[in-house]
Amino acid sequence: MNATPALANISTTMNRYTLIVLACAVFASAAKSRAAEWTSTPVPGEQTFTGHAWYQTWFKPHATFFSEHERDLFGESVVLNIRGLAGAHEVYINGTKIGSGGQFPPHFEDGREGNHRHKIPSGLLVPEQWNEVTIKVYNPKGPSGFLTEAPFVMNYFWECVFEGNWKFRPGDEKPELGGALKDKPVAAFDEFNQSNRVLGEADKLIHGEKLPPEESFAKMKAADDLAVELMLSEPLVAQPTHFSFDARGRMWVSQYRQYPYPAGVKMISRDQYYRSHYDKTPPPPPNHDRGRDVISIHEDTDGDGKYDRHKVFQDGLNMANAALPGRGGVWVMHTPYLLFYPDQDFDDIPDGPPVVHLEGFGLEDAHSVANGLVWGMDGWLYGAQGSTTSCHVRRPGIDPPNSPGVYFQGCMVWRYHPETRRFEIFAEGGGNNFGLELDSVGRLFTGNNGGMTRGWHYMQGGMHLMQGTTPEKFGPPRNPFAFGDLPHMESEQEIPRFTHFATLVESTAIPQKYHNSFFSVEPLHNFVIASKRLPKGATFTTTDIGKVLTSDDFAFRPVYIGNAPDGSIMVADFYEHYIAHGQHYQSQIDPTTGRIYRLRGKQEKLEQNLNLHDLSTDQLIDLLGHPNRWHRHTAVRLLGERKDPATAPKLRRLVEEGSGLQSLNALWALYQAHGLDHETALAALRHEHAPVRYWVVRLICDDVGFAHKRSTIALVDSLGKLQDGPTQVPQELFQAVLLQAAVEKDAEVRSQMAGSARRLPIDQALALVSAVLEHDEDLEDPYVPLLCWWVFEVNLDRNREAVMARFESPQFRQRPMVVTHILGRLMRALALKGKNQDLQQCARLLELCKEQEQVDQLLKGFEQAYAGRRMVGLPDSLTRALEEGGRSSLELRLRLGDAAATSEATKLLENDKAPTAERIAVARTLGEIKAPESLQPLLKVSVSTANAELQRAALTAVSAFTDPAIGARLLKEFPAFSEEVRPAFFDVMLSRVERTRQLVEGMESGSIAPTDIPADVADQLRRHPDPSVAGLARQHLGEGDGRDQADLKQRIEQVRAVLAEGSGNPYAGEAIFTQRCAACHKLFHKGGQVGPDLTSYQRGNLETLLTSVIDPNAEIREGFEYVNVLTVDGRTLSGFVTDEDTQIITMRGKAGEDIRVERKDVEELAAVGLSLMPENLLQELSDQQLLDLFAYLRISQPISP
Repeated sequence: MNATPALANISTTMNRYTLIVLACAVFASAAKSRAAEWTSTPVPGEQTFTGHAWYQTWFKPHATFFSEHERDLFGESVVLNIRGLAGAHEVYINGTKIGSGGQFPPHFEDGREGNHRHKIPSGLLVPEQWNEVTIKVYNPKGPSGFLTEAPFVMNYFWECVFEGNWKFRPGDEKPELGGALKDKPVAAFDEFNQSNRVLGEADKLIHGEKLPPEESFAKMKAADDLAVELMLSEPLVAQPTHFSFDARGRMWVSQYRQYPYPAGVKMISRDQYYRSHYDKTPPPPPNHDRGRDVISIHEDTDGDGKYDRHKVFQDGLNMANAALPGRGGVWVMHTPYLLFYPDQDFDDIPDGPPVVHLEGFGLEDAHSVANGLVWGMDGWLYGAQGSTTSCHVRRPGIDPPNSPGVYFQGCMVWRYHPETRRFEIFAEGGGNNFGLELDSVGRLFTGNNGGMTRGWHYMQGGMHLMQGTTPEKFGPPRNPFAFGDLPHMESEQEIPRFTHFATLVESTAIPQKYHNSFFSVEPLHNFVIASKRLPKGATFTTTDIGKVLTSDDFAFRPVYIGNAPDGSIMVADFYEHYIAHGQHYQSQIDPTTGRIYRLRGKQEKLEQNLNLHDLSTDQLIDLLGHPNRWHRHTAVRLLGERKDPATAPKLRRLVEEGSGLQSLNALWALYQAHGLDHETALAALRHEHAPVRYWVVRLICDDVGFAHKRSTIALVDSLGKLQDGPTQVPQELFQAVLLQAAVEKDAEVRSQMAGSARRLPIDQALALVSAVLEHDEDLEDPYVPLLCWWVFEVNLDRNREAVMARFESPQFRQRPMVVTHILGRLMRALALKGKNQDLQQCARLLELCKEQEQVDQLLKGFEQAYAGRRMVGLPDSLTRALEEGGRSSLELRLRLGDAAATSEATKLLENDKAPTAERIAVARTLGEIKAPESLQPLLKVSVSTANAELQRAALTAVSAFTDPAIGARLLKEFPAFSEEVRPAFFDVMLSRVERTRQLVEGMESGSIAPTDIPADVADQLRRHPDPSVAGLARQHLGEGDGRDQADLKQRIEQVRAVLAEGSGNPYAGEAIFTQRCAACHKLFHKGGQVGPDLTSYQRGNLETLLTSVIDPNAEIREGFEYVNVLTVDGRTLSGFVTDEDTQIITMRGKAGEDIRVERKDVEELAAVGLSLMPENLLQELSDQQLLDLFAYLRISQPISP
């Protein structure tokens, strides 16, 4: 009985407890429900939350993320980039965590200032679906969120910026993370662009899988008759890109640990090929921004074949990739500088700060910078430049600081003479050259980062094939009149990408069967391969023998190889899991690892006597015939440095009486020591060993080092143009060279004769090349014909009369080499130049050549010159000569006054289905011959066609006519003219006073608004000599602002400040350039020809660039002075003179169209003193558009086709 109330109490208590539990559950459920709610938030954008939060979005990957590649390059290069995210973060892709930035509590670290790059593992993304991106964030205080920029995802070439609305949720509770979605969610991105976001080194580098040195070494396998040994590894060496040896046999290793980002500079723009531009040029040491690069020295002190003493010569360097001892110190390629560290006492401690000998090498792409230092056998220092950089090389103390220097963009080989401070481009072309190899007879080779070849064999003055010569990446040929390039070495096998570098085996500790073979490093496929070198005329081909070193370690990346003092072959291993340079820019790199290996024959002994530094000069002379190449070449260098006069008689005797290699090395030593005299040179020209003849020709013509001459200082570019001009070879020597050329049996020697001829004064140049052209056996040679042509080409402008006189000789014209390789190219060059004098000389060639084979070659060259364009502006003499030669084109018949041709031409002009190029050519010709019946068709086309170039051509043609109805017709059609066409409209309206009056009256009547009149046209109208025109112009256009220098300077400072604060997109900048600049200026292969070609302009110099763009009248480039021409029939032409002779003046106006006027029709020609370029070019551009435009203007190579 008494239990009932107790049970009731228990029941009541339980009910209350249940209610509380239920209430808590409901509350928790509601809280959980609220936590699960996502909102939309803009990214980037500041948030106010503290603590934890989540961001989420989705993206559809670009198709290239899944492109097939043997090493999965495109999948392995997918990374998510995060900058400016407050606090710590973790990143999840399709529910899988891929990385973090900063650190979450309890040991919180803020990652907002960091540069975070998270690798998305290959296989995690799903193609054609929306892949989930979730980011967890923790920020304890202050502004939160993505404060500066949105994250972006990229692979090797494409990127997508996640700028826009994301899903956002505060709180710590992890949401349910799913996989990819088939249907597009609300917060999603799929707009990909060519990769251009600035990168920079990430806080955490992505190393990839690596093995310790001994474990990696265990996976090495050498050929059966070779042994491989591990010589050096980290921490002693890391990222080795170059090694060399001093006179004591010690190895100097250049450790490129700072690669790929220069220290102390900020990237401001880049393109999809990772060609980058920085906010400043890094200063040279010792007052430089310290980096991580190291130059180390390694020595075998006890002769056991192992390096046991290690020194650091220099550390803290910044983009130093090569070091070369010699000439009283150490030369270091410390891009953008060539430095010299003096060390006269050879104690490995510099005697003072480094001296900058050269400056201006490009830094755009750290895997293509100037590199590969090596001593040439002529005493010059040789270096290479890769494919995706440019240079403006100057010599401090000689060349003015703001001088353009020697400009080149892309692959080339350069050389520098330390004694005379002479610099020149030795040869151009290659395949991202990184390293140079000189063989026993001084030939120069390099490798390749493409397929098809084991490398390039360089010829002095050669314009070699430039790998990837597509306008999209490298632009058009640097010399448009080269008409060919020297090929790379062909191979009998199909060669996969890529043979990075090679050395020619000429060492005593390698089995004889490999001698005269290349050992080539192949970093992509982890091996070293041997290839036999086979002669082919003046160059070589190769055939593979087999792999001599392989590894099962994926990270074995051999990048440099060379003959060593001990007779072995040394191999530098960059040792990286990821080897593509784009991945290195993504921070998929480990700057702490690297190895050096030695390859040697199992049965061959290593050389023991390696200290040549302490030998006497007589002992060095004894080494000139040593079987090991290093001993011979080092002895030559030391003899050249010592310049002991007592050695000259001995060396001269060796040149004349020694064996092949001994004589050659003696010749080099004598030359470097300034002891080569006439008698020895004459004897060398008759030497039985062809390389001796080859080299004495080259040395005679190089004009450096002769005892009887004073060396000159001159800058030479790769087109052969010298500032000071070459010194004439003494006649006795030159006559001996000519006699030898007539009987020379070796194709390589003849190739050098042709290459050297290009450097000589015109009389000697033509005489020598003419002698070489007598050798019909060179008709199919890969090198000689082009080298001969380039002698004529380089002299065509500066010595035209002498060049053309050579072809007056029937005997010369009839030579097979001249007929096959020179006549057609000469005709093509003259026709391409296209000035009246050039075309008259085309006519002269046709008059001279009567044999059909000669005529065929001339006409072939002429047609090649006009491929894709019509023959406009041909003089009557050429028209007749072409007609006699069997060519009877519409162009010719028009100029000959054929009435039927005029009718045919007008029909072609009005035919919308006819090729546009033909219609443009016809329009220009009709304007020049002024056929009355063509006016109406020209007017019709000028106002009706949709093609801007055709419209401009038709309008320019119309301006030649005097019909008073023209102005009214065009004024009526003005609103329909596009921005591209309007300059031609204004040229027409300004060409005659009646039409100009109609233009200003049009403003009075409202036919054209004053705001439609460009500033430069307005200035012309205000200054018009007709008072009524000038008065109406001032009435409607005002008096004009005039040139306020203070305002221009202020605008320059404003733009400079904008450019200092941000980064630009060159791809967006290209569109702005096309709209605002390309009508007048050409950059690489795009743009007009009204103003100067900007390609070689100092676009990297911001001060010069700002002044030129904002204040174009401050300095008007020679050849682009604005002039007015008044003709006898009342026509006014404005522009600059592009061509003139005694008969013709050719003007180019703002529309970019050339107008030819006979001198007899010119009444007055006067300079205006102003630039054609308007001062308000940057008006109305936003700050970002300014950044984009200047990013494009500063590109070193093309970024689009």
